[in-house]
Amino acid sequence: MEIEIQLIWPLVLLSTLALANLFYPYRFWWKALRYRDKQAAFSREQRGVSVIIAARNEAENLQRHLPAFLEQDYSDYEVIVVNDCSFDDSTDVLMAMEARYKHLKVVTIEEQPKYPTGKKFALTLGVKAAVHNVLLFTDADCRPASPKWVQSMQQQYIDKTELVLGYGSYEKKPGLLNALIRFDTVLTAMQYFGHALSRRAYMGVGRNLSYLRSLFFFHKGFVTHIKHPSGDDDLFVNEAANQQNVRVCMDLDAHTISIPKMSFSALNQQKSRHMSSSAFYKSNDKFWLAFYGYMSWLLLLALIGNIIWFKAHLTLLLMSIGVFLIVWLHKMIFLTLFARKLNDKDLVWWMPLTAPLHQLLQVFWAIRGLSSKPKW
Repeated sequence: MEIEIQLIWPLVLLSTLALANLFYPYRFWWKALRYRDKQAAFSREQRGVSVIIAARNEAENLQRHLPAFLEQDYSDYEVIVVNDCSFDDSTDVLMAMEARYKHLKVVTIEEQPKYPTGKKFALTLGVKAAVHNVLLFTDADCRPASPKWVQSMQQQYIDKTELVLGYGSYEKKPGLLNALIRFDTVLTAMQYFGHALSRRAYMGVGRNLSYLRSLFFFHKGFVTHIKHPSGDDDLFVNEAANQQNVRVCMDLDAHTISIPKMSFSALNQQKSRHMSSSAFYKSNDKFWLAFYGYMSWLLLLALIGNIIWFKAHLTLLLMSIGVFLIVWLHKMIFLTLFARKLNDKDLVWWMPLTAPLHQLLQVFWAIRGLSSKPKW
Protein backbone atom coordinates (compact mmCIF):
# COMPACT_ATOMS: atom_id res chain seq x y z
CA MET A 1 0.00 0.00 0.00
CA GLU A 2 2.84 2.39 0.87
CA ILE A 3 4.43 1.80 -2.50
CA GLU A 4 1.13 2.46 -4.28
CA ILE A 5 0.60 5.76 -2.45
CA GLN A 6 4.12 6.85 -3.30
CA LEU A 7 3.41 5.93 -6.89
CA ILE A 8 0.14 7.82 -7.37
CA TRP A 9 0.68 10.94 -5.25
CA PRO A 10 1.65 13.03 -8.32
CA LEU A 11 -1.72 12.13 -9.86
CA VAL A 12 -3.50 13.15 -6.64
CA LEU A 13 -1.63 16.47 -6.66
CA LEU A 14 -2.50 17.04 -10.31
CA SER A 15 -6.17 16.30 -9.64
CA THR A 16 -6.22 18.72 -6.70
CA LEU A 17 -4.73 21.46 -8.87
CA ALA A 18 -7.27 20.62 -11.57
CA LEU A 19 -10.12 21.22 -9.13
CA ALA A 20 -8.55 24.52 -8.10
CA ASN A 21 -8.31 25.52 -11.77
CA LEU A 22 -11.96 24.65 -12.35
CA PHE A 23 -13.07 26.60 -9.29
CA TYR A 24 -12.14 30.03 -10.71
CA PRO A 25 -14.09 29.75 -14.03
CA TYR A 26 -17.21 28.47 -12.29
CA ARG A 27 -16.85 31.06 -9.53
CA PHE A 28 -16.47 34.08 -11.85
CA TRP A 29 -16.56 33.32 -15.59
CA TRP A 30 -19.85 31.45 -15.37
CA LYS A 31 -21.66 34.58 -14.16
CA ALA A 32 -20.38 36.60 -17.11
CA LEU A 33 -21.25 33.85 -19.56
CA ARG A 34 -24.86 33.44 -18.50
CA TYR A 35 -25.60 37.17 -18.00
CA ARG A 36 -28.15 38.62 -20.41
CA ASP A 37 -28.50 42.40 -20.73
CA LYS A 38 -31.92 42.10 -22.32
CA GLN A 39 -33.25 40.40 -19.20
CA ALA A 40 -32.15 43.25 -16.96
CA ALA A 41 -34.68 45.68 -15.55
CA PHE A 42 -33.47 48.61 -17.62
CA SER A 43 -34.25 52.11 -16.45
CA ARG A 44 -36.79 53.93 -18.59
CA GLU A 45 -35.54 57.32 -17.42
CA GLN A 46 -33.73 59.39 -20.05
CA ARG A 47 -30.87 60.93 -18.11
CA GLY A 48 -28.57 63.58 -19.47
CA VAL A 49 -25.17 62.14 -20.41
CA SER A 50 -21.77 63.77 -20.84
CA VAL A 51 -19.42 61.81 -23.12
CA ILE A 52 -15.78 62.63 -22.35
CA ILE A 53 -12.83 62.01 -24.67
CA ALA A 54 -9.23 63.00 -23.89
CA ALA A 55 -7.30 63.47 -27.15
CA ARG A 56 -3.65 64.29 -27.75
CA ASN A 57 -2.55 64.57 -31.39
CA GLU A 58 -5.54 62.55 -32.54
CA ALA A 59 -6.62 64.68 -35.53
CA GLU A 60 -7.02 61.73 -37.88
CA ASN A 61 -8.96 59.64 -35.37
CA LEU A 62 -11.16 62.57 -34.39
CA GLN A 63 -11.97 63.21 -38.04
CA ARG A 64 -12.82 59.55 -38.55
CA HIS A 65 -14.63 58.59 -35.34
CA LEU A 66 -16.01 61.69 -33.61
CA PRO A 67 -19.07 62.07 -35.89
CA ALA A 68 -20.31 58.65 -34.76
CA PHE A 69 -20.27 59.87 -31.16
CA LEU A 70 -21.96 63.12 -32.11
CA GLU A 71 -24.74 61.40 -34.05
CA GLN A 72 -26.05 59.08 -31.37
CA ASP A 73 -29.75 58.27 -31.20
CA TYR A 74 -30.21 60.07 -27.89
CA SER A 75 -31.84 63.39 -27.14
CA ASP A 76 -30.04 64.76 -24.09
CA TYR A 77 -26.27 64.42 -24.24
CA GLU A 78 -23.09 66.36 -24.88
CA VAL A 79 -19.67 65.32 -26.13
CA ILE A 80 -16.66 66.88 -24.44
CA VAL A 81 -13.31 66.56 -26.17
CA VAL A 82 -10.30 67.62 -24.12
CA ASN A 83 -7.65 68.73 -26.61
CA ASP A 84 -4.61 67.78 -24.54
CA CYS A 85 -1.68 69.89 -25.75
CA SER A 86 -2.05 68.69 -29.34
CA PHE A 87 0.36 70.06 -31.94
CA ASP A 88 -1.18 68.37 -34.98
CA ASP A 89 -4.37 69.44 -36.78
CA SER A 90 -6.66 68.53 -33.88
CA THR A 91 -7.61 72.15 -33.19
CA ASP A 92 -8.71 72.73 -36.79
CA VAL A 93 -10.68 69.49 -36.87
CA LEU A 94 -12.45 70.30 -33.60
CA MET A 95 -13.23 73.89 -34.65
CA ALA A 96 -14.89 72.62 -37.83
CA MET A 97 -16.95 70.08 -35.89
CA GLU A 98 -17.95 72.64 -33.26
CA ALA A 99 -19.52 74.70 -36.02
CA ARG A 100 -21.50 71.69 -37.19
CA TYR A 101 -22.49 70.07 -33.90
CA LYS A 102 -23.91 72.30 -31.16
CA HIS A 103 -23.61 69.62 -28.48
CA LEU A 104 -19.83 69.35 -28.94
CA LYS A 105 -17.77 71.10 -26.28
CA VAL A 106 -14.00 71.48 -26.62
CA VAL A 107 -11.69 72.02 -23.66
CA THR A 108 -8.15 72.99 -24.67
CA ILE A 109 -5.01 72.47 -22.59
CA GLU A 110 -1.92 74.45 -23.51
CA GLU A 111 1.53 72.88 -23.27
CA GLN A 112 3.44 73.94 -20.14
CA PRO A 113 6.87 72.25 -19.95
CA LYS A 114 7.26 73.01 -16.24
CA TYR A 115 3.89 71.46 -15.45
CA PRO A 116 3.36 68.25 -17.42
CA THR A 117 -0.26 67.16 -17.47
CA GLY A 118 -1.19 63.67 -18.66
CA LYS A 119 -4.47 61.92 -19.37
CA LYS A 120 -5.79 62.04 -15.80
CA PHE A 121 -5.48 65.82 -15.73
CA ALA A 122 -7.24 66.04 -19.10
CA LEU A 123 -10.07 63.79 -17.94
CA THR A 124 -10.45 65.79 -14.73
CA LEU A 125 -10.94 68.98 -16.76
CA GLY A 126 -13.48 67.14 -18.88
CA VAL A 127 -15.40 66.05 -15.78
CA LYS A 128 -15.39 69.60 -14.42
CA ALA A 129 -16.73 70.89 -17.72
CA ALA A 130 -19.55 68.32 -17.81
CA VAL A 131 -23.11 69.48 -17.42
CA HIS A 132 -24.65 66.09 -16.65
CA ASN A 133 -24.15 63.72 -13.74
CA VAL A 134 -23.85 60.59 -15.90
CA LEU A 135 -20.38 60.49 -17.45
CA LEU A 136 -19.45 58.19 -20.31
CA PHE A 137 -15.78 57.76 -21.19
CA THR A 138 -14.09 56.53 -24.34
CA ASP A 139 -10.92 57.17 -26.36
CA ALA A 140 -10.25 59.10 -29.55
CA ASP A 141 -9.21 55.96 -31.43
CA CYS A 142 -12.58 54.32 -30.67
CA ARG A 143 -15.94 54.40 -32.36
CA PRO A 144 -19.33 53.28 -31.00
CA ALA A 145 -20.64 50.01 -32.37
CA SER A 146 -24.07 51.53 -32.95
CA PRO A 147 -26.11 54.77 -32.62
CA LYS A 148 -27.61 53.20 -29.47
CA TRP A 149 -24.34 53.26 -27.50
CA VAL A 150 -25.22 56.17 -25.20
CA GLN A 151 -28.75 54.90 -24.65
CA SER A 152 -27.66 51.34 -23.87
CA MET A 153 -25.04 52.40 -21.37
CA GLN A 154 -27.12 55.01 -19.51
CA GLN A 155 -30.17 52.80 -19.08
CA GLN A 156 -28.13 50.60 -16.73
CA TYR A 157 -28.45 53.28 -14.04
CA ILE A 158 -31.06 51.73 -11.80
CA ASP A 159 -31.33 51.47 -8.03
CA LYS A 160 -27.95 52.31 -6.44
CA THR A 161 -25.87 52.11 -9.62
CA GLU A 162 -22.95 54.55 -9.81
CA LEU A 163 -20.62 52.64 -12.16
CA VAL A 164 -21.31 50.86 -15.45
CA LEU A 165 -18.66 48.66 -17.05
CA GLY A 166 -18.84 48.35 -20.83
CA TYR A 167 -16.94 46.31 -23.39
CA GLY A 168 -14.29 47.80 -25.66
CA SER A 169 -13.53 45.52 -28.60
CA TYR A 170 -10.88 45.85 -31.31
CA GLU A 171 -11.16 45.93 -35.08
CA LYS A 172 -10.82 42.55 -36.74
CA LYS A 173 -7.73 42.27 -38.92
CA PRO A 174 -5.86 39.26 -40.35
CA GLY A 175 -2.93 37.69 -38.53
CA LEU A 176 -1.79 36.27 -35.20
CA LEU A 177 -1.14 39.63 -33.54
CA ASN A 178 -4.72 40.78 -34.02
CA ALA A 179 -6.06 37.43 -32.82
CA LEU A 180 -3.85 37.64 -29.71
CA ILE A 181 -4.98 41.19 -28.92
CA ARG A 182 -8.63 40.30 -29.24
CA PHE A 183 -8.18 37.06 -27.28
CA ASP A 184 -6.62 39.06 -24.45
CA THR A 185 -9.53 41.51 -24.63
CA VAL A 186 -12.13 38.74 -24.40
CA LEU A 187 -10.34 37.00 -21.52
CA THR A 188 -9.91 40.27 -19.61
CA ALA A 189 -13.57 41.15 -20.15
CA MET A 190 -14.74 37.76 -18.91
CA GLN A 191 -12.68 38.33 -15.78
CA TYR A 192 -13.79 41.87 -14.94
CA PHE A 193 -17.42 41.23 -15.90
CA GLY A 194 -17.44 38.01 -13.89
CA HIS A 195 -15.93 39.69 -10.84
CA ALA A 196 -18.38 42.61 -11.12
CA LEU A 197 -21.36 40.24 -11.33
CA SER A 198 -19.99 38.51 -8.22
CA ARG A 199 -20.02 41.91 -6.49
CA ARG A 200 -16.24 42.07 -6.56
CA ALA A 201 -15.66 44.63 -9.34
CA TYR A 202 -11.98 45.45 -9.62
CA MET A 203 -11.50 47.21 -12.98
CA GLY A 204 -13.04 48.62 -16.13
CA VAL A 205 -11.63 49.82 -19.44
CA GLY A 206 -11.43 53.50 -20.34
CA ARG A 207 -12.52 52.72 -23.90
CA ASN A 208 -16.03 52.15 -22.59
CA LEU A 209 -16.71 53.14 -19.01
CA SER A 210 -19.40 55.15 -17.26
CA TYR A 211 -19.80 56.53 -13.77
CA LEU A 212 -21.49 59.39 -11.98
CA ARG A 213 -19.89 62.81 -11.72
CA SER A 214 -20.85 62.84 -8.04
CA LEU A 215 -18.91 59.59 -7.50
CA PHE A 216 -15.83 61.12 -9.14
CA PHE A 217 -15.85 64.11 -6.79
CA PHE A 218 -16.71 61.98 -3.74
CA HIS A 219 -13.46 60.05 -4.29
CA LYS A 220 -11.58 63.24 -5.17
CA GLY A 221 -11.01 62.07 -8.70
CA PHE A 222 -7.68 60.40 -9.34
CA VAL A 223 -5.90 61.94 -6.35
CA THR A 224 -4.83 58.64 -4.77
CA HIS A 225 -2.95 57.59 -7.92
CA ILE A 226 -2.50 60.87 -9.77
CA LYS A 227 1.25 60.37 -10.25
CA HIS A 228 0.89 56.87 -11.66
CA PRO A 229 0.92 57.22 -15.46
CA SER A 230 -1.92 54.74 -16.07
CA GLY A 231 -4.99 53.63 -14.14
CA ASP A 232 -7.49 56.37 -14.97
CA ASP A 233 -9.94 53.53 -15.59
CA ASP A 234 -9.04 50.43 -13.56
CA LEU A 235 -7.59 52.14 -10.48
CA PHE A 236 -10.56 54.46 -10.20
CA VAL A 237 -12.98 51.53 -10.49
CA ASN A 238 -10.91 49.53 -8.01
CA GLU A 239 -11.24 52.36 -5.50
CA ALA A 240 -14.83 53.45 -6.12
CA ALA A 241 -16.63 50.13 -6.69
CA ASN A 242 -18.54 48.40 -3.93
CA GLN A 243 -20.98 45.48 -3.73
CA GLN A 244 -24.06 47.54 -4.68
CA ASN A 245 -23.00 50.32 -7.08
CA VAL A 246 -21.74 48.45 -10.19
CA ARG A 247 -23.56 47.10 -13.23
CA VAL A 248 -22.24 45.69 -16.47
CA CYS A 249 -23.40 46.20 -20.05
CA MET A 250 -22.53 43.58 -22.67
CA ASP A 251 -25.23 44.53 -25.18
CA LEU A 252 -23.71 44.52 -28.69
CA ASP A 253 -25.16 48.00 -29.29
CA ALA A 254 -23.15 49.26 -26.31
CA HIS A 255 -19.72 48.10 -27.49
CA THR A 256 -16.97 50.41 -28.65
CA ILE A 257 -14.48 49.38 -31.34
CA SER A 258 -10.84 50.48 -31.15
CA ILE A 259 -7.88 50.46 -33.48
CA PRO A 260 -5.57 47.59 -32.41
CA LYS A 261 -1.82 47.78 -31.98
CA MET A 262 0.10 46.96 -35.13
CA SER A 263 3.29 45.50 -33.62
CA PHE A 264 4.21 43.11 -30.83
CA SER A 265 6.45 45.76 -29.24
CA ALA A 266 3.54 48.19 -29.01
CA LEU A 267 1.35 45.47 -27.49
CA ASN A 268 4.05 44.54 -24.96
CA GLN A 269 4.41 48.16 -23.92
CA GLN A 270 0.65 48.57 -23.50
CA LYS A 271 0.18 45.37 -21.51
CA SER A 272 3.19 46.05 -19.27
CA ARG A 273 1.77 49.48 -18.49
CA HIS A 274 -1.57 47.95 -17.58
CA MET A 275 0.14 45.35 -15.40
CA SER A 276 1.94 48.09 -13.49
CA SER A 277 -1.43 49.38 -12.28
CA SER A 278 -2.48 46.01 -10.86
CA ALA A 279 0.12 46.38 -8.10
CA PHE A 280 -2.17 49.03 -6.57
CA TYR A 281 -5.36 46.95 -6.60
CA LYS A 282 -7.05 45.99 -3.35
CA SER A 283 -5.49 42.95 -1.69
CA ASN A 284 -8.53 40.75 -2.26
CA ASP A 285 -8.53 41.53 -5.99
CA LYS A 286 -4.82 40.83 -6.30
CA PHE A 287 -5.34 37.50 -4.55
CA TRP A 288 -7.98 36.27 -6.99
CA LEU A 289 -6.10 37.42 -10.08
CA ALA A 290 -2.90 35.82 -8.78
CA PHE A 291 -4.83 32.67 -7.88
CA TYR A 292 -5.96 32.22 -11.47
CA GLY A 293 -2.48 32.81 -12.87
CA TYR A 294 -0.59 30.67 -10.38
CA MET A 295 -3.03 27.77 -10.57
CA SER A 296 -2.78 27.70 -14.37
CA TRP A 297 1.00 27.46 -14.25
CA LEU A 298 1.10 24.99 -11.37
CA LEU A 299 -1.23 22.68 -13.26
CA LEU A 300 0.99 22.81 -16.33
CA LEU A 301 4.13 22.15 -14.27
CA ALA A 302 2.40 19.28 -12.47
CA LEU A 303 1.48 17.72 -15.81
CA ILE A 304 5.10 17.91 -16.98
CA GLY A 305 6.18 16.30 -13.70
CA ASN A 306 3.63 13.53 -14.08
CA ILE A 307 4.73 12.78 -17.64
CA ILE A 308 8.27 12.29 -16.34
CA TRP A 309 7.15 10.37 -13.23
CA PHE A 310 4.76 8.02 -15.02
CA LYS A 311 6.78 7.35 -18.15
CA ALA A 312 6.85 3.66 -17.24
CA HIS A 313 3.15 3.54 -16.22
CA LEU A 314 1.02 4.09 -19.30
CA THR A 315 -2.35 4.00 -17.51
CA LEU A 316 -1.40 6.63 -14.93
CA LEU A 317 0.27 8.70 -17.63
CA LEU A 318 -2.92 8.71 -19.71
CA MET A 319 -4.99 9.54 -16.62
CA SER A 320 -2.75 12.52 -15.90
CA ILE A 321 -3.08 13.82 -19.45
CA GLY A 322 -6.84 13.26 -19.27
CA VAL A 323 -7.15 15.31 -16.08
CA PHE A 324 -5.25 18.18 -17.68
CA LEU A 325 -7.34 18.03 -20.86
CA ILE A 326 -10.57 18.19 -18.84
CA VAL A 327 -9.46 21.50 -17.34
CA TRP A 328 -8.17 22.82 -20.66
CA LEU A 329 -11.38 21.92 -22.47
CA HIS A 330 -13.48 23.58 -19.77
CA LYS A 331 -11.55 26.82 -20.17
CA MET A 332 -11.73 26.65 -23.96
CA ILE A 333 -15.49 26.10 -23.82
CA PHE A 334 -15.94 29.10 -21.53
CA LEU A 335 -13.75 31.29 -23.75
CA THR A 336 -15.40 30.06 -26.94
CA LEU A 337 -18.92 30.74 -25.71
CA PHE A 338 -17.96 34.14 -24.32
CA ALA A 339 -16.20 35.13 -27.55
CA ARG A 340 -19.37 34.24 -29.44
CA LYS A 341 -21.41 36.24 -26.94
CA LEU A 342 -19.26 39.31 -27.68
CA ASN A 343 -19.45 38.76 -31.46
CA ASP A 344 -15.83 37.61 -31.78
CA LYS A 345 -16.71 34.19 -33.22
CA ASP A 346 -13.65 34.00 -35.49
CA LEU A 347 -11.36 33.89 -32.43
CA VAL A 348 -12.45 30.31 -31.76
CA TRP A 349 -10.21 28.95 -34.52
CA TRP A 350 -7.21 30.84 -33.14
CA MET A 351 -7.59 29.73 -29.51
CA PRO A 352 -5.43 26.56 -29.64
CA LEU A 353 -2.57 28.94 -30.52
CA THR A 354 -3.49 32.19 -28.75
CA ALA A 355 -4.40 30.58 -25.39
CA PRO A 356 -0.98 29.01 -24.63
CA LEU A 357 0.87 31.97 -26.17
CA HIS A 358 -1.11 34.37 -24.01
CA GLN A 359 -0.36 32.36 -20.87
CA LEU A 360 3.35 32.58 -21.65
CA LEU A 361 3.24 36.29 -22.43
CA GLN A 362 1.32 37.04 -19.24
CA VAL A 363 4.43 36.14 -17.26
CA PHE A 364 6.57 38.47 -19.37
CA TRP A 365 4.08 41.33 -19.09
CA ALA A 366 3.72 40.87 -15.34
CA ILE A 367 7.47 40.84 -14.70
CA ARG A 368 8.03 43.84 -16.94
CA GLY A 369 5.08 45.79 -15.56
CA LEU A 370 5.50 45.05 -11.87
CA SER A 371 9.26 45.60 -11.95
CA SER A 372 8.90 49.09 -13.40
CA LYS A 373 8.95 51.97 -10.97
CA PRO A 374 5.84 54.14 -11.29
CA LYS A 375 6.25 57.83 -10.68
CA TRP A 376 4.45 58.89 -7.57
